[in-house]
Amino acid sequence: MFTHYCISAWRNVVKNTLFSIINIFGLAVGLTSCILILLFIKAESGFDSWVPNSERIVRLHTAYMFPGQADFLTVRSAGKMKDAITNYAPNYVEEATRIAPINFTVSRDKDAFSERIMFVDASFFDVFDFPFVHGDKANSFAKPLDLVVTERTAIKYFGSTDVIGKTLTICCIEDKTHNFAIAGVIKDFPSNSHFNLDFIVRIEPEIFKLYPNILDTFTSVNVYTYFKLMPNTKLEDFQQRIYQWVDNESPFYEKLLEHAAISESAKATDSVKHRVMPLENLHLDAKPYAGTMGDLSPMGDRVMINTFAVVALLIIVIASINFINLTTAKSSQRAKEVAMRKVLGASRSQVALQFLSEAVVLVYIALFFALAAVEVLLPIYSNAIGIEIQFSLLANPAMLFGFLLLTFVIALGAGIYPAMYLSRYMPGDILQSSKGAESASSANVRFALVIFQFAISIFLLVCTGFIYAQTMYANAIDVGYTHQNKLVLDVGSAGDNKSRLQQEMLALNAVTSVVFSSEVPSQDNENNTSFTLIDDGLAKVASQTQLLNHHSMGYGFFEAYNIKPLAGRLFSEAYGSDAMSYNSEEGTNGGSAILNESAVKKFGFESSEQAIGSTLFVDAWGGHNLTIIGVIPDVYFRSVKFSIRPSVYMLNPKRLSWATVSYTTKNVPQLITAIEKVWASTVPMQPVHIIFLNEMMAAQYKSEQIQAKLFSAFSFLAILIACLGLYGLAAFTAERRAKEISIRKVMGAGVRDIVILLVWQFSRPVLLANLIAWPIAIYAMANWLQGFTYRLELYWVLPICVVAGILSLLVAWLTVGGNAAKVANANPIKALRCE
Repeated sequence: MFTHYCISAWRNVVKNTLFSIINIFGLAVGLTSCILILLFIKAESGFDSWVPNSERIVRLHTAYMFPGQADFLTVRSAGKMKDAITNYAPNYVEEATRIAPINFTVSRDKDAFSERIMFVDASFFDVFDFPFVHGDKANSFAKPLDLVVTERTAIKYFGSTDVIGKTLTICCIEDKTHNFAIAGVIKDFPSNSHFNLDFIVRIEPEIFKLYPNILDTFTSVNVYTYFKLMPNTKLEDFQQRIYQWVDNESPFYEKLLEHAAISESAKATDSVKHRVMPLENLHLDAKPYAGTMGDLSPMGDRVMINTFAVVALLIIVIASINFINLTTAKSSQRAKEVAMRKVLGASRSQVALQFLSEAVVLVYIALFFALAAVEVLLPIYSNAIGIEIQFSLLANPAMLFGFLLLTFVIALGAGIYPAMYLSRYMPGDILQSSKGAESASSANVRFALVIFQFAISIFLLVCTGFIYAQTMYANAIDVGYTHQNKLVLDVGSAGDNKSRLQQEMLALNAVTSVVFSSEVPSQDNENNTSFTLIDDGLAKVASQTQLLNHHSMGYGFFEAYNIKPLAGRLFSEAYGSDAMSYNSEEGTNGGSAILNESAVKKFGFESSEQAIGSTLFVDAWGGHNLTIIGVIPDVYFRSVKFSIRPSVYMLNPKRLSWATVSYTTKNVPQLITAIEKVWASTVPMQPVHIIFLNEMMAAQYKSEQIQAKLFSAFSFLAILIACLGLYGLAAFTAERRAKEISIRKVMGAGVRDIVILLVWQFSRPVLLANLIAWPIAIYAMANWLQGFTYRLELYWVLPICVVAGILSLLVAWLTVGGNAAKVANANPIKALRCE
């Protein structure tokens, strides 16, 4: 019996070739899209659940929220927070550890690479019980400067993993190289991990005395702090315990009183938030708390994951509607076949099984083609989204079962109508009439499904258009400086050779300037400290102390970026006193400062000119009195997703670790080769790191670019699937109405009249779909825009809706028009002759 059903199903597929191809191809495209999206979601989900006791590990995040300025959010914390919280909550914390990443040059023989060394507490492997390939956690930090590496790092430097006792040279600590002995090799971290720890070293006080702002601080956030909680400890209870410490015993309250806008009645937790987040949630949920400071590895985005889960659902719904519509439409013409089967002895259940088996055959053929398409497209897809995605159904039986179940549900939905509805007809009723089994109600259901289908497609089309528009708007905003034809070099490892390096690069014909800075555009880290405007008798604000962002810029930096002062002047060697000094016998050193417009307003100056000549005192770096020498416009040194912050620009020679090289040549590869030669001769055994500034700036919008790419691709596929269904229904309608159209032609109707009649019939559901899709798309885009400080006005979504509506209507006309013209041009005699 089963063989009979399969043979009959195959005969029906061959007999109705056009409808079968449309059905299979449309469903295959929908399944391919759905599988690709699900693979993306799977790759981004389940991070760090493999870590032993992951459910008990949390990380501390920090937020400073002061009135009158943008919130400062980060996934990092201050160096002293680990011990303070552990001592205050001993009944909650089993172990705690910090991770402090610092970039160094790692070398062996003649091989040298710029690497990120992770300095951790001795308790690190008590919190994270990572498996060792060689060595063990008990002896991993037995001696100072013992080093633990991953398998891939050991292979990279030594060609094997059995490297216990071998050494790597790390440069430079206090301008000296140090040999680190490898005491352990741990397994490589799986792809679903937020850890990126290739070099792990125990924190040594001797090393970190050079970096007091990393460990010896309650306010400067430069480490990642993890707590392993006691068994059965509730996260909410631990969080409240931290808040109690911040409000009652922490040093934050006194610090806050220094800030102008904080009242004496305020609690520290009103402005300082230390939140803990479970380890397993970090990859997808930490991004809103990260600000501009990144994590140990690129972060995911739960909003994006949820968005594309909905997109996958919508696409499979569109494909399923197509399949169901075409299957039920075509089955309505098989009423006489059903009657004859019953006359010949078939039961109702046998007829129902026949229709179900045909739907199952078609669906599984579509699934086969979809899986083949995924295998072909996966490398292109992985490259487009920047995530390496693995696909192996045999290695993941649960996924295979899920796909088989999904396609069976689709087959059931497509086959249930003909199976249950047509199988109930009595043979006599059907054979006495020349009519099929098509009813007005089933035609109305198909009409409603087409509306729903196109509403989804138009919604995706509008969202795609608006996402692209916002991305273009962000890229087109005048950032306030020239960023073309610029290379960026990490010169932190150059040490005292920076000046010589600068002179030799300036000697290259194509180079117009080489300037130093603590950061370059798109690297705008959160550097905040308190600046006090020294009272000159003309108080500008109620309190002269403000918490401001700060950067260090070398001579010529602003000129190289074509940033002109609004008042005063820029840093200049001609004055001799602009650089911050460190040799004052009186205890307070000098220097100069440049403010941006937002900082001028923050201090209450009535104009930029009024600020010139005033003095700012900053307690950091030994204490400095900084004379305000200039004011520059507000410029976007970071992504326009964030607001501009009040900023102070200083010239601190100790913090100039990046170089910007401006050039004029079009032969950039030749220039890079020349710079590499200069670097090799000036800074031997230190790898050079060169980046295009424009690429760094574009990387700020990587998440939005991926989102736009995925939306555009899947929106196109959604429209394609919907049009395939429309084409199939148009062919079916033209076939059913062949006699009606022929009579109209005999009665004098022209080809144009008939085409307009048929096209209008299918224009109505598309027009109604627009009315449904537009308000939903506007609401969705209004919420999406909240993630941008500088964004398009929402009214721009209206013309995008109109364009999407016109496009959908044109596509529908082109899809239906061909069938309509073919039927209208047919000879009416063929349709009207007696059968």
